[in-house]
Amino acid sequence: MFDVSWSELLILGLVTLIFVGPKELPRFLGQLGRYAGVVRRHANEFRSVFEQAMREAEMEELKKEMRSVSDGVKASLDEVTRSVEDVKKSAEVSSDAKPAPPPQALPSGEGDATPAIAANDDPAPSEAPGDVHVVPQPADDEKTILKPTSERSL
Repeated sequence: MFDVSWSELLILGLVTLIFVGPKELPRFLGQLGRYAGVVRRHANEFRSVFEQAMREAEMEELKKEMRSVSDGVKASLDEVTRSVEDVKKSAEVSSDAKPAPPPQALPSGEGDATPAIAANDDPAPSEAPGDVHVVPQPADDEKTILKPTSERSL
């Protein structure tokens, strides 16, 4: 910081010894030490106040960032809420509409040439090992479970 060499310190010590004298030198050095302590305390206090101000400024910046993020999240949630409400309204409108009439059965011999399978009738499953059997699930659960034929119950 001050770039003082040993030779310069020696010269400064000799000049101080000559001007202050050997009798007053211990008291002078004590006084000099007290002043150095006061200056050091003031420097440390200034540094701590400066660091405190920097932390507060940083905290304010973080608070601003958090506010902007929370505002963005609130805006997104409001948008999602509005879209959900729109879907609910459209579902209410469609449920209020008259349901479509059930399809009428075709007379025998008309329509597809393939025979229709009733909901309770299962086609004959193949008995080869390793075949996959599709187990129908209830209407509210849309997943299909595939089981090897060796695991299904007969």
